[in-house]
Amino acid sequence: MAGRPLDGKTVLVTRGKEQAAPFSAQLRAAGAVPVEIPLIAIQPAAPEEIAAIAERINEYHWLIFTSANAVRFFFPHVLLPQPLPKMAVVGRKTAAALAERGLSPALVPDDYTAERLAAALVPHIKRGDRVLFVKGNLARPTLPESLRNAGAVVDELTVYETAPDESGRERLLSLLRRRELDAVTLMSPSAVDSFVRLLGKEAVSLLFGVAVACIGPVTKEAAERAGIPVHICAADYTADGIIKAMEQYFSMEGQ
Repeated sequence: MAGRPLDGKTVLVTRGKEQAAPFSAQLRAAGAVPVEIPLIAIQPAAPEEIAAIAERINEYHWLIFTSANAVRFFFPHVLLPQPLPKMAVVGRKTAAALAERGLSPALVPDDYTAERLAAALVPHIKRGDRVLFVKGNLARPTLPESLRNAGAVVDELTVYETAPDESGRERLLSLLRRRELDAVTLMSPSAVDSFVRLLGKEAVSLLFGVAVACIGPVTKEAAERAGIPVHICAADYTADGIIKAMEQYFSMEGQ
């Protein structure tokens, strides 16, 4: 198909290695040329603690997952099938990760943010309800704080850790200095932090002429705090959403 907005556009994919491939495939289907340089690495955390809590899972009234990675690293420790507490998730991708295990959430907010999930969940919380918040090490405190304020007893369980991946630094610098990228995708605040760490004071100047695309407002705010101009912000905080937002941006570019 000729004339698509992303045809021939070189797009930097900054997701971790496990998640980069499906996003790159979506970009290729839209006509783009993806370049994968992971900015973060994700690894499991504290398996003994996860296993111990998984054995007591039915002590909780609610399980909360704010990412597909939280689902992916938690459920290998849970013996299924068994009755589970009600589950609440942020976003379709997290719900899809549950569906792969034959599970479905009781609550998915329309707006895929921790703030919106908290607002949707609080009316269902009774004082004294026990909630298990399954998270990564960089999860924001917004959700557990809101639930505690509503009277819930919240346990936080870190099941994975996100760390900067500096292995692609020289390649990234080379691509930016040679002006070979049309767009950079940033999929989380931790990716923003890693990006700035890798590029240092050159970050803003190296991005001149490059469209910066963020998956949602939380990531956009992190980028802007770091002084990175954001040109594209997805309205639907998913890989599909950021591709659609890039298509809209580049379709207007030549007008």
